Amino acid sequence: MSRPVVINGKFLSQKMTGVQRVAFAFAKGLKTRFEADGRGHELSIALPKGTEPTELGIPQVAPSRLKGVPWEQLELPVQTGKRLLVNLCNVGPLTHKGDILIIHDAQAFISPQSYSKPFGTWYRTILPHLASNAARVLTVSNYSRDCLAEVGVAPAEKIEVIHNGVDHILDIRADATALQRMGLTSKTYFLAPGTTQAHKNIGVIIEAARRLEADEIPVVLFGSATASAFAEAGYILPSNVVLAGRVSDGELRALIEGARAFLFPSATEGFGLPPLEAMLLGTPAVVAPCGALPELVDDKALFAQADSPDDWAEKIRSLARSDAQCREFGMAGMRQAQKFNWESATEKLYRVILETQRL
Repeated sequence: MSRPVVINGKFLSQKMTGVQRVAFAFAKGLKTRFEADGRGHELSIALPKGTEPTELGIPQVAPSRLKGVPWEQLELPVQTGKRLLVNLCNVGPLTHKGDILIIHDAQAFISPQSYSKPFGTWYRTILPHLASNAARVLTVSNYSRDCLAEVGVAPAEKIEVIHNGVDHILDIRADATALQRMGLTSKTYFLAPGTTQAHKNIGVIIEAARRLEADEIPVVLFGSATASAFAEAGYILPSNVVLAGRVSDGELRALIEGARAFLFPSATEGFGLPPLEAMLLGTPAVVAPCGALPELVDDKALFAQADSPDDWAEKIRSLARSDAQCREFGMAGMRQAQKFNWESATEKLYRVILETQRL
């Protein structure tokens, strides 16, 4: 008889970033897949105290008294018991063995300056132990698998790759109020994530924008980083950089669809949802040839060197001047991004679960 499955629902208590978005999509897909097989009663989710109910509709395994790390390390193993625990967001309880563990990247090892010292130390300490205890270790790209093996988290032969989907972006309704609020005209600006994390490499975009001031080409940065945060990180913003600030999912979709191109200069990336989301919406992407990005975008995006503002400025000018080039990379990028869908990704995870249940 197969073991019932419990999803580690910690991600539902956290701010929605890329890792949490992936976990939500997997949980939603697994619910549908278990119900289609008539095994819906075998799937439940464990939630830390205070977590708001969601539209997932997966039964909760038991009420919780703790939250955060104490919940995950002390209470979650007791709630799970002998059931199969699926950890979707890098970590899980150290004392529970035989689990499924998805580790998204090795950033805490290869880009420690991007994280606080306590966070980085915790991840670098716990991940090898969790991987050793896990029955199956999964990650999101060949690049991540190779990095995790290289830093000693787990041998490459123990790590299986399941690429993320990106078609969740199609379920979001565009909200054009962000464009109106900032006075942006569709297809005249370039869009990039605005973050000061070291590996996100935003400095090359800021310096490229400086080279484009005379051309009056707007570069819009979205995200939580404020003008003061950029200043504290040593970045002086040129006049053609527009800070969109935090935006809703609907506003972000509208910003992506309205952009001339999406800029993604990360020096390392375990997967890279944002450029593929943009490509799926028909917006050309310009990316650095780093991390998992070449593996995922293939030759269907433009590449600009991670350390060359001149190269970025040149690619931006080229797209700004050529409608034909925008159409070419927009169509090619859409076809490439369509290869990454949650139905396929969930089916692969479901297969891993069935195999692990029999161990």
